[in-house]
Amino acid sequence: MTYAAIKISSLTTGRKEKVLLLLLLILVVLAFHQLVIWETKGEFLPDVEAAFFYVSGTSPQLLYVLVIGLLILRRKDIAVAYHGRGEPRSAMLFLIPGVCLFMWGHFVGAVDIIHVSFIFTGFGTARYLSGKQLTRVMLPLFLILVLATPLPGVLINQIIFQLQLRDTIHSVWLLNAIGMPALAKGNVISMAEHSARVVESCTAMGFIIWLTIFALAYVYIFRITRWHAILLVLSAPFIAYTVNILRALSLVLNPAMEILTIHTLQGIVFFLIGFSLLYAVDSVLIRFFGNDGVQHKEVSPVSVSHTVVGEKQVKLYVLDAMFAVLIIASVMMPKWPAPSTDSYPAITLADELGDWKFAANPLVNTLFLGSVHFSSELYRDYSKDKELVSVFIGADDRLHRNYSLLSEKNGYQDVIGLVQERSFVDLGPGVGRVVSIVTDNDSQGMLTYHWYEGVESVAKEIIYALLALDQSPLRREEQARVTRLATYIELTPEGRELADKRLRAFLQEMKMSGSTAVSPD
Repeated sequence: MTYAAIKISSLTTGRKEKVLLLLLLILVVLAFHQLVIWETKGEFLPDVEAAFFYVSGTSPQLLYVLVIGLLILRRKDIAVAYHGRGEPRSAMLFLIPGVCLFMWGHFVGAVDIIHVSFIFTGFGTARYLSGKQLTRVMLPLFLILVLATPLPGVLINQIIFQLQLRDTIHSVWLLNAIGMPALAKGNVISMAEHSARVVESCTAMGFIIWLTIFALAYVYIFRITRWHAILLVLSAPFIAYTVNILRALSLVLNPAMEILTIHTLQGIVFFLIGFSLLYAVDSVLIRFFGNDGVQHKEVSPVSVSHTVVGEKQVKLYVLDAMFAVLIIASVMMPKWPAPSTDSYPAITLADELGDWKFAANPLVNTLFLGSVHFSSELYRDYSKDKELVSVFIGADDRLHRNYSLLSEKNGYQDVIGLVQERSFVDLGPGVGRVVSIVTDNDSQGMLTYHWYEGVESVAKEIIYALLALDQSPLRREEQARVTRLATYIELTPEGRELADKRLRAFLQEMKMSGSTAVSPD
């Protein structure tokens, strides 16, 4: 592709304008420097499986910045689109929210909100300077940044659990289709020889994001028709999900599936398969759409006048001033003082609750919980004669948005199993809305009751997390809590009724004990 035919007046790249552009770039880097030096809870280079098939604890913003920088250098027509006439009114729809999010992100110490601010202000800046031409050329880059936005824990919990269940169902369907009998029991693939669990690292969430980002980068670099680009990008999530199902199937059929190196090797292989399938789809689309309409996608030559050049310089002055003010505000703005992490009492239960006596402290199955985390927790078994009840209480002090206790997994004890019944029950005053779940875990039936305290609806919790409201003066001081009671169901006609009476009796003893684990009547 040649740009020799594109002729632009030398007025457009005067020395003053170049200095103002360079100053703008420096000010943007200084204002959003946290996106480059973002401290992460994981290592800079996460393992392949966690990084590309799930959502890694690492947020490699520096990698995204470098990739986008290289992509910008690759597209020479950005310089041409830059000379278009700006649209200040529509730009304000992005610049104003971007500035507000920038201030709020610094006040509450939420770098992910600053990341979103960068997207808004970047899109608004492009529109303010050069209008539709520049924003159209750079749209794939902004979409990449949107996909790279870290999600709060409460939102991840809602997505990842449903992916686990669907991965299990589709893997079982595929096993049955090839003549290998299997049954889906929650996140467990049950077969005659063995069973396998679909854990969070086996889901396609991370792979969907990465393959879609690659498709957007491909669309940005290469000249293809509009519908070719749209269909290619839309195909990426479906390819990623399908490949991940095949990967899960290979892990189930592999006798050495428990070996970590096997997981990693298979992750790399299927990651390459996903890219190959995306390339195959691209080849089909090229044959269908052809290349005839490619060249006309170049940005048309721009006729530049003294008036346009003068307007551009004024806009650069305005943007330089705006980002300079943002830098000063980020330094001088007070930070919200987070409360102490030990401001809440520990969760306690007496060793004896009436006739119920402490029996054991089971280990919390962190592999099953995955993204579900607690700031404090208590897990105990109590026995009376030959009866047994397990109680789990988890609390969240709301100080960390990267994790949340709100998840459907709280209704299950270490494994989901085959859900036979799900309903709501009334356990009396002092207890919230209680969900009752009956499951078959191969060895025995289980009855669990679980409820939340200090928790709003899922939609409200997501809004609170996205805007970091609990890390601000709008914070809810009450801890969020989940309580789960679980017991076995005897294989008798009255087994379900006896299990219900057992849990209700145990709960009454908990209330009478005056412990910090449950609110008294």
